[in-house]
Amino acid sequence: MIRLDHEVLQNVLKPSRYTGGEWNAVKKDWDKVDCTFALSLPDVYEVGMSNLGLAILYDALNRQKNVAAERVYAPWTDMEKEMRERKIPLFSLETHTELSAFDLWGFSLQYEMIYSNVLNMLDLAGVPLWAKDRDDTMPFIVGGGPCVYNVEPIADFFDFFIVGEAEEAVVEIANAMAAWKKDGRQGGRRGFLKRLLTLDGIYVPSFYEPQYDAAGNYLSLKALEEKAKPLIFKRVCRDMDEVPSVEKPIVPFMDIVHNRIMLELFRGCSRGCRFCQAGICYRPARERTEKNLKAMARSLVDKSGYDEMSLTSLSSADYSCLGNLVNDLMEEFKNEKVSFSLPSLRIDSFSIELAHKMQQVRKSGLTFAPEAGTQRLRDVINKGVTEENLMNACGSAFRQGWKQVKLYFMMGLPTETDEDIIGIAKLAKKVVDLYTEIKGRRGVKVTISVACFVPKPYTPFQWFGQLPIAEFERRQQLLKEHITDRAITFNYHDARLSVIEGVFARGDRRLAKVLYQAWADGAKFDGWSDLYQHDTWLEAFEKCGVDMKYYNERQRDFNEPLPWDITSPGVNKEFLLREWKKAMEGALTEDCRRGKCSACGICPNLGVHVIDYAKENPTVAEQIAKVAAPKNPEKDPKGPGKPRTLYKYRAEITKGEELRYVSHLDYANLFLRAFDRAKLPMAYSEGFNPHMKVAFASALSLGVTSEAEYMDFELLKPVCQPEVFDRLNAQLPPGAKLKELREVHGKQPALMAQADEARYTLLVPFDGDEAAAQRAVKAYNDAPEVIFHRVTPKKKREIETKQYMKKPVVAEVTNDGLKLAMDIVITQSGSVKPVEVLRAIAEQFALPVDAGQALITRNGLFGHGKRLIELV
Repeated sequence: MIRLDHEVLQNVLKPSRYTGGEWNAVKKDWDKVDCTFALSLPDVYEVGMSNLGLAILYDALNRQKNVAAERVYAPWTDMEKEMRERKIPLFSLETHTELSAFDLWGFSLQYEMIYSNVLNMLDLAGVPLWAKDRDDTMPFIVGGGPCVYNVEPIADFFDFFIVGEAEEAVVEIANAMAAWKKDGRQGGRRGFLKRLLTLDGIYVPSFYEPQYDAAGNYLSLKALEEKAKPLIFKRVCRDMDEVPSVEKPIVPFMDIVHNRIMLELFRGCSRGCRFCQAGICYRPARERTEKNLKAMARSLVDKSGYDEMSLTSLSSADYSCLGNLVNDLMEEFKNEKVSFSLPSLRIDSFSIELAHKMQQVRKSGLTFAPEAGTQRLRDVINKGVTEENLMNACGSAFRQGWKQVKLYFMMGLPTETDEDIIGIAKLAKKVVDLYTEIKGRRGVKVTISVACFVPKPYTPFQWFGQLPIAEFERRQQLLKEHITDRAITFNYHDARLSVIEGVFARGDRRLAKVLYQAWADGAKFDGWSDLYQHDTWLEAFEKCGVDMKYYNERQRDFNEPLPWDITSPGVNKEFLLREWKKAMEGALTEDCRRGKCSACGICPNLGVHVIDYAKENPTVAEQIAKVAAPKNPEKDPKGPGKPRTLYKYRAEITKGEELRYVSHLDYANLFLRAFDRAKLPMAYSEGFNPHMKVAFASALSLGVTSEAEYMDFELLKPVCQPEVFDRLNAQLPPGAKLKELREVHGKQPALMAQADEARYTLLVPFDGDEAAAQRAVKAYNDAPEVIFHRVTPKKKREIETKQYMKKPVVAEVTNDGLKLAMDIVITQSGSVKPVEVLRAIAEQFALPVDAGQALITRNGLFGHGKRLIELV
């Protein structure tokens, strides 16, 4: 088990990325399980924790009594520096166990520019990067996610891959691992990998050898094992109602990218956009029943405390029961202030009634994806939407009060011309003018984001040559020059990064040495524009003698063998060729879900079928229309225009060791979600974006614990004090504890205004002379004035510390180090932090300690000499 020193966590940004212990995290006894499985997304914590697929696998594995699944994400650069300097191996969040001790270690490969982080994490864990170099003591490295449809560039670093939907496969793999261990690890690593050949959807790269012709062109993969399949079809969940999703979502202490519940309506998309790999690889569309989704939503809210839910799918508005579902969810949660959002709205299926209904709790901007600036090019990519669709959708939104619209486009699509690029600017201007026409004034904000097109395997554009960097940049500049209205904001992707992504998207195993070289030269977090090192990548290709253009700019022959032919989503090549031809003709292909079958081959090849309830239901618009008028929320019994009767409480709470590295804002949010889980009738503010009526006293600095924090909160209905106490305490994570609760009677000053004194204990490592320590502390106490220079990212400030000291600092040497007691005054204009006082004593009065190592605890907050809870 890895123990992180206080000094390490104090030195890094967002230390709660590394501490674990979140609500609903599962911590198992390793002595009682047969298989341990680490799950990773090779990016920073807040990105990895936002991934629904990984959360589903975590739940699926931990539902098995004999399996322990734990999480690990890529440490940010500051933490990596600390770990390398101190020789701290990469560890899991649940038990802080070294990754090298796990049986299996799985990586979710979301897109190609996180490959360098995979190598970096393996290296940090002390696991050999190349699969061939690992012995029987090392974990098996597993890959999954969207990138499995061409893993050849990274195949030599992985032991095996799961192709397709993995929630059933991971359990089979874990059971295979348990059986292999029980059988005495028969046959070593190769013996376990051979066992996996009996499972569907598993690709073991070491059982195949790539063949090339004399000119260096890829020919085929030669099987080296008798049972190695010539084609590995993806795993697919045939009935989404039979596959559990996340039952107990982990609730992070810190804010993450998608800090909300994700309710997966259905899987797959049949719209047939020709640029979209996900649209092919997640086919066919399989819906969950409305009944099941409502039960899932209820459980997710109850077990997480989140007040925001995203109804997710590749095209959420295509869910056939969406109107009924939204109506029912809004009714179910109308008094719980839960808001709902649809992250993927198609213009042609947009319903202003639906959008208006969903944003009753919290209103935000709208996002649409026309993808191309002209109808000609939208037809080439089979987008199936028109300018009229966009204008109708925006017009409806503007009439209902929306004034922010985001539009997503791609640049570099097949057959694209300058006219298509300029069309993006013209389309955005038409949206601006439409707002002015409807509202009679300016005031709209239109943001256009333009990505560089990257051709992907198993799409009709997989043979297309990607644009070079210079041409992408020319087109970006062309578009910029044609955007003249200040109401339009233009964001675009780094073309250099997109081109490297394009190389690895359609590369072969010869790229492994390039990836290794780039990583060895410092490449990591390549998806982060401020950390991406383009020159490092160019030099890596040059050092390895690999021509980038061969992989991304070259137009491929339709008959040439493709490296990714080994792992298939089930689509027939004939279908992709037909779609390529139709793209060149600008011909559309019908949505096979609601129209005729497009003969892509996936359903018969995989033995799976579309599950769609459209025939049993009215249209979404008709469903919404049935109850389009929002129902009024519960009214206060005193009636309109009269003040509400609220019931106020003050709580004394703790912030224990488990929460030491949780920021004050995240600590406060922890309680908001606990209130939601406790199902207390919380009072909310009345306004545009209502928030829970909860207030905290003086904020704690990061890294400081407390024996007595204070919080005021208000309820809409009377609940007896013991019940409030028990219900809230039961929903608090370790480290947060409700110590005392009192009802507040009469009008009271704000909690923040009542605190005028804070008492602290500091414990800092010390092996010096006690007499010298006492002299230093006495010299500080005797000094009439001591200035500390506070430096923050925004400003520098001089603080006279003695004016804030209520009593002299008291010091004593204990077995654990130097212990100091400080009593600090809190004023309306500010205060001083105890660590600042300690630094001042160390720097100005020769106290021989490192202030950065001090463990600080706030022992109490007081007002006029009384505990704040005694003031009510």
